[in-house]
Amino acid sequence: MILSRLITTLMVASLGVGVAWAENATLTRASDLKAKPFTDAPTVISLPEQSKVQIVGNEGGWTQIRSADGKTGWVRLLNVRPDSKGDSGAGVGKGIASLGNVVRTGTTGSTATTGVKGISQDDLSRATPNFQELKRMNENKVSSREGERYASSNRLKARNVDYLEAADGPTKAN
Repeated sequence: MILSRLITTLMVASLGVGVAWAENATLTRASDLKAKPFTDAPTVISLPEQSKVQIVGNEGGWTQIRSADGKTGWVRLLNVRPDSKGDSGAGVGKGIASLGNVVRTGTTGSTATTGVKGISQDDLSRATPNFQELKRMNENKVSSREGERYASSNRLKARNVDYLEAADGPTKAN
């Protein structure tokens, strides 16, 4: 009986810890606050660009946030920029979270990596065109004007990049 009360008390107290250590952030673009971390989930509210929010948690490519008016939901991870101010208490919260990761996984955090899988001659000889994907790709293209407007609104600058010289033959990965 005492043990179950202790467990219940600890669980309730841990709910408040997450709220206390939420990290302050700003939306980098207008975003729909979703009820669950899925694109087809119901929209709770639409938030404008530069909205001040608090990061509550992360799951995959989604960030759970709390809006200024107290609504909680999910937005795409890349639409949220954590504030650099040290007043949010996030450092302590992150420290506790990384301690929990050590207990669970043996590491203090996660590392995302990307890579390129090599394509062999055999892969190329068996390749077939996927016209459905080509159609999808073409449906997602934007005009030069739209691209320039997006770049301008996000303070991106054009850069010229020289082509790489062709290798004499296959190269070996390091």
